[in-house]
Amino acid sequence: EYTATFSELNIEWKWQPITIQNYQAIIDTIAATETTKQKLVLNLCDGDEVNGTPGVSVIHYLEEKQLLYTGSDAYFYNITTSKFPMKMAFDKSQVPTAKWKAINTKEDHFDNLFNELGTPIILKPAISGGSMGVSIKNVVHTQDELHEQVNKMFNGYRGWQLTSGGIIAEAFIDGPEFTVMIVGNYNEPDKAIIYTPVERVFHASLPATEQFLSFDRLWEIYEDETPMPNNENFYEYAIPNENLHPAIKQVAWDAYVACRGKSYTRVDIRMDKQTGKLYVLEVNAQCGLSEDENYTSIGAIIKASNTSFTKVIEQIITNTI
Repeated sequence: EYTATFSELNIEWKWQPITIQNYQAIIDTIAATETTKQKLVLNLCDGDEVNGTPGVSVIHYLEEKQLLYTGSDAYFYNITTSKFPMKMAFDKSQVPTAKWKAINTKEDHFDNLFNELGTPIILKPAISGGSMGVSIKNVVHTQDELHEQVNKMFNGYRGWQLTSGGIIAEAFIDGPEFTVMIVGNYNEPDKAIIYTPVERVFHASLPATEQFLSFDRLWEIYEDETPMPNNENFYEYAIPNENLHPAIKQVAWDAYVACRGKSYTRVDIRMDKQTGKLYVLEVNAQCGLSEDENYTSIGAIIKASNTSFTKVIEQIITNTI
């Protein structure tokens, strides 16, 4: 899709894979390349660097080499990599978000969590992407379930250490889930583009406490969870009621500003089905960019917004230069 996009934009480009071992050498080569044209790095690196995937180090080195690049700056990247500083930013700016508590080790005392957060509670690795470390068993209703799942999460998953940054315990918000894309910078609201929100409509057979993006079902692994009946989709995308769009867009923008967002993002939001109140789940810096909605929600947002992947990439580049 990038081949077609840059062909449409008439931009010379090169796809450059990098690793945590070679990113500096690659960036050195880019910086040293002589050309009369504007050099721009479309930075897609979104790793947490805990498990060897490049992330914020790439941003720091691009800055050091004074190269123009798209995507998050180091501040936005860091504040959204861990859910702890992100949630603190929401709370400081009074952005509505589910009540939460940090669990830093399995030795922490968290016997009072249900009194503080209510029932049920959902547990998530503080640093994780693609729903890694999130299963339907992460929604807990009792003290025994809480202790069992916390211990299991601290033991790791498939050799991946997903709890080096701790675990976040949140009040589980029962209700519809929305996601919104923003292109622009937090301090330039007049230039920002907030795209049409989309709703993830989970399969009707699922109980409310399983209607979220769990790892097994999202990636169709099915080690601990079951597929949908008749091989139907885990969820579908839909455009929410237009009356909800202004409020969804506003709370998404407020969350973006709270995290000093730069370049682009995708904001995930839930609405309490009883009260209608919106709660921001997270702001995703360096969210996946693709028109394929099976890979990323951005594809569904592009379709709902009656635009194209090429136009979105053009807007991201224009915002940068």
